[in-house]
Amino acid sequence: MGNWLSRALSVSKAPVPWIDAIRAAVAFGVVIAVALSLDEPRAGLLAAAGMVLATMRPSTGPYRSRALGLVVQQLAGAAGLVVGQLAHGHGWGTVTMTTAVALLSGLVSSIGNVVSAASLALLFMNVIGTGLPQLGAWWLPPLCQLAGGAFYLALAVLSWRVWSRRPGPEHRAVADVYARAADLIDVARHPGEARLALSMAVDSAQDALMCHRVRGKESWGEEARWLVAMLNAASPLMEALTLLIRSARPAPPGLSEEVRQIADAVRSGKRDAEIPPFRGDPEFSRPVEYARRRLSETHPEDPDWLGLPKPLPTRAYRAAQLALTSAAAWRYGLRLALCMAIASAFVEFPGVLHDLWIPTVHSIWLPLTVAVVLKPDFGSVFVRSLLRAVGTFVAAVPTLLVLVAVPRGWAAVPLAAFFGGLIPVLKARSYAMRTVAVTPLMLFLFDLTSPQPSGELVLARLSDTLLGCLIVLVFGYALWPGSRRIRIGERFAAGFRALADYLDEAFTGSRDVRARDRRALHRSLDAVRVDLRQVQAEPPPASRTGAAWWPVLGALDALVDTVTAASVRVRRGAEPPPEQAVGAMAADLREMAAAVRDGRPPRAPDLPDLPGEDVLGEAAAQTRRLRRTLPL
Repeated sequence: MGNWLSRALSVSKAPVPWIDAIRAAVAFGVVIAVALSLDEPRAGLLAAAGMVLATMRPSTGPYRSRALGLVVQQLAGAAGLVVGQLAHGHGWGTVTMTTAVALLSGLVSSIGNVVSAASLALLFMNVIGTGLPQLGAWWLPPLCQLAGGAFYLALAVLSWRVWSRRPGPEHRAVADVYARAADLIDVARHPGEARLALSMAVDSAQDALMCHRVRGKESWGEEARWLVAMLNAASPLMEALTLLIRSARPAPPGLSEEVRQIADAVRSGKRDAEIPPFRGDPEFSRPVEYARRRLSETHPEDPDWLGLPKPLPTRAYRAAQLALTSAAAWRYGLRLALCMAIASAFVEFPGVLHDLWIPTVHSIWLPLTVAVVLKPDFGSVFVRSLLRAVGTFVAAVPTLLVLVAVPRGWAAVPLAAFFGGLIPVLKARSYAMRTVAVTPLMLFLFDLTSPQPSGELVLARLSDTLLGCLIVLVFGYALWPGSRRIRIGERFAAGFRALADYLDEAFTGSRDVRARDRRALHRSLDAVRVDLRQVQAEPPPASRTGAAWWPVLGALDALVDTVTAASVRVRRGAEPPPEQAVGAMAADLREMAAAVRDGRPPRAPDLPDLPGEDVLGEAAAQTRRLRRTLPL
C-alpha cells in the first residue's frame, strides 16, 4: 500500500516558472484592485475566476497553441456562465441543466487537450453561474469573466514577446530532439530512461510544429519549413542510434559533441553555425552529415510533412464522431453527470444538508469539487479525491487565520497577488500542492462578496470539499460499474496494431512511410506508458494488475528496436526477409492486439521458423516471447 500512496504524494522537481508566477501575481492584484476601486467585488470575483482557469493551463508549447487554448477556454467558460445564470434558482431545473452540461463536458473531454480544458471551463463557470446571485444584465457576468481572461492573455502575449524575432518554443522543441539524442549517445551502453526521453522529445517537437495549424502547408513560412526539415533529418540519426544501442559498442569519440552543436544551432536559429564535419565512424557520419547539411541550407527543399493534421473540417467531424460513438466517452460523461446531479441536488435542496448538520454558506464549493476531481481525463479518481481533501485541509486552517486577522477590503489585493502567483509555482509540483495554492485564493475572493463571517466561509469550503470528495468516491468510484477495472487493453491493442503497420512497411516502404509509421508507433507506446504510470498510482489491486503489464511494454520496446535495426541492415545491403515471414509476424501482432482488446488468450500463431542469422530471426523469437508475457 505504501508504494501507491508514496507515488500519489510525490512532488515533481520541475523548475520554478518565475515569469508565469509574476504574470499571475500582477494579473490578480490589478483585477482585484480595479474591482475594489469601482466597488464591484462580484465583478472582480468573476474576472478572477476567468484568470484562475487561465493560470491552470499548461504553460508550455508553441505560443499559438497557448493563445488558442486560452481563447477557447475563456469562450467556453463564458458560455457555461450564461447557461448557469439562466438555470439559477430553478430547483430541479438547475439540477437538470447542470447534469446536461456535465454530460457534454465528459463526452468531449477525450477529443484533445484544448477541448478538454474548454470542457472543464464550461462546467466550472456553469457551476459558478448557478450558485452566485445575478449581477445586472445577463451579459455582464460573462463580460467580466472574459475581461479577466483577456487581461491575462494580454500579459501573456507581452511576456512571450511575440513581436521579437528570437527563436521560440518550436526551435527549442526541435533542438531538444538532438539534445536528447546526444544524451542517449553518452549512455548508449545503458540507455535506460534516455531512450524514453528521446521518444518523448520527438512527440513534443511534432506537436509543437504540427498541432493547431489551421492553414495548409503551402502557406507556411520558410522558418517553419526549415524546422520541419530539421526534425525529419533526425530520423536517420535515431535509426543509427538503435543499432549502436543493440551492439553494446561504445559511441565513437566526439559524436555526442557534434550532435549537441547541431542542437545549439537549431535552438538559436543559426543556420550558418560553424560546425565541422564529423570524421568518425561512417555508420554515424552519414546521418550526422545529413542533419548538418540541412541545417545550413539557405532554401531547404520541401520537407516531408510527417504528422501534418487533416483539414479543420475533417478534424471537427472526427472529433464529433469520437465524442458521440466512443464507449469510453459515454462512460466518463455519464459518471460525471451522475455525481454532478447529486452534488447539484444537495445545493438546490439545502434542507438535506441541514439534516446532515453540514453548513451551506457557500455550497457552490460542493459541485465545483466534484467537477475538478472527477474530470475524466485527469487521471486516477481515487487519488485525486484523496489529494483534493488533503490539500484543502492543509490550506484551510492557515487561510482561516489570515482571514480572521486581516480586515476585508484592500488587504485582499496583496493576498490575491501572492496566492495567485503561487498557482504557477505549485501546480506542476503535485495535485495536492495545486489545491493548496487555489484554495486560499478562492476563499479570499469569495470573502470579498460574502456577507457571512470568514470562519463560516472557511468551514463551508472545508466541509463541502470533503462531501464532494465523498460523493465522487462513493458514486463515481466505489459503486460505479467497472470503475476499478484496468482499462489499458485498448491502448496496448493500438500499440500492437501500430507495430504491425510499421512491420508491413519496414522493408519495402518509402522513407517517408517508414518514418511516419515509426513515429505513430512510438507515440502509441508512450501513451501506453503514461496510462501504466497512472494505474500504478491507484490502490491495490489495480496497481498490481498494472505492474503485470510492464513486462509487455518492455517486450514491445525491444521488438520495435529489433525491427528498426533489421530495416536499417536491409537498406545497407543485407538480404531482405521473405514477405511471407513478414506478413505472418504482422498477422500475429494483430491477433495479439485483438486478444488484448477482448481480454482473451491469443489464438495459436502461425510463425515460420527462421534461422538465427536471418535478418528477421531475432524479431520472430522476440514475437514469441512477447506472446508469452501477455497476462491474459
